[in-house]
Amino acid sequence: MKKVYLSVLFTILVLPLFFLNQPAALGALVDSERNLDSLSPAVLETKEIDGTVVTVYEELPDEFTVNVNQETDVQGISPLCATCNQKYYTKVNSWTESSDYNFGWHPGFKDYNRASGYWFSTSTTSFGVSVSYGFVSVSISSAGGNGYYVSADYNRWSRPAVYGKYNVTKYKVEEYNPAGIYLRTYYENFPSAQDTYVKILYK
Repeated sequence: MKKVYLSVLFTILVLPLFFLNQPAALGALVDSERNLDSLSPAVLETKEIDGTVVTVYEELPDEFTVNVNQETDVQGISPLCATCNQKYYTKVNSWTESSDYNFGWHPGFKDYNRASGYWFSTSTTSFGVSVSYGFVSVSISSAGGNGYYVSADYNRWSRPAVYGKYNVTKYKVEEYNPAGIYLRTYYENFPSAQDTYVKILYK
């Protein structure tokens, strides 16, 4: 019985001190209740660059914390969890895998069309793409509306596709158990999209 009391006392007194001493735990949480698989930078703005409307994203964070539920093996970026393993991610470096990558077809157009151009909204829509380093959430201006117009050759069958930078960020991961005991260190790569825009492709 004494061992049980000591264990509870340790959890109450020592565990909070451990978390307070972790720099990644202070102010580095990225939103609440986010799944690690869908980690992607938020859209900052859409702007015109050389006649093309480009979607600009914020950068992935330099540091963030992930909870690992040992019963369900679910990982999520969320407030601290006293019964979960904690993973502390620290950015090591990043690079551009491709400066003009084809992320796939625009989700607003399901087939080729004969059109002299396409209208797009100032609001954005998102879709998921599997790339060589994992899963990327891509944002692009929604189809329709009167935000901006992309010309096309009416004499050819055309379809809007989404292009942009394909970036990868490498993180060092330090994992601790719920009692704050160090378990291991390893590295993970996260892909992301940046500066996405619409390009008209033809048959």
